Amino acid sequence: MKKLAALFLALVMLTACVSAMADSTYTHFFPAEEMAGNTDLNGFLSAQAMTELNTLELKDDGTYVYTKLIGTLDENYVPVNIEQDGQELRATTVTYIYNGTYTQDGDQVTLNIPDECVFSEDWGALYDMGFLQNSAGTASAGDRVVNYEGTDYDPWDNFDSQMYKFAGHDAPVSVTLNADGTFTYNAVANDDDD
Repeated sequence: MKKLAALFLALVMLTACVSAMADSTYTHFFPAEEMAGNTDLNGFLSAQAMTELNTLELKDDGTYVYTKLIGTLDENYVPVNIEQDGQELRATTVTYIYNGTYTQDGDQVTLNIPDECVFSEDWGALYDMGFLQNSAGTASAGDRVVNYEGTDYDPWDNFDSQMYKFAGHDAPVSVTLNADGTFTYNAVANDDDD
């Protein structure tokens, strides 16, 4: 019976170890001060001190889930209503989720151009006040981001940029994984660099 219990315990521990090694999640947080002046819709994001939490899940099958969460986030990165001029304003929650494959060499990871992007822009109080429009959809279905009249963005194009910015999706994203569970972005040389 002791051998059976020991074998069972060994199997449980092995399963836990394999699970821990299989999928790994890392984060990168941008406080409001870093986002100011470095995003699209700068004025709106700065006015409500929005922040961004980027999460990278690396799966053991060589795929990734890369999520950008932008909004009025609390200390636990949960979207919360904010108070401004004595009035409670509805939280902003903007989410982009990219799926694709990655390569890894030690702590260096390259996220290949994504296969899919699912997005949802709920601008909270900015929508309620008529400043911005909400939109949601899937890039592969041809859905577009329209956050105010006269704009029409390809959701794929928020992939290349670190923060909320429609910069393109023609280049991979290169990151360094840190032992503390965070990741940092690497500079990626493009074809125009000498």
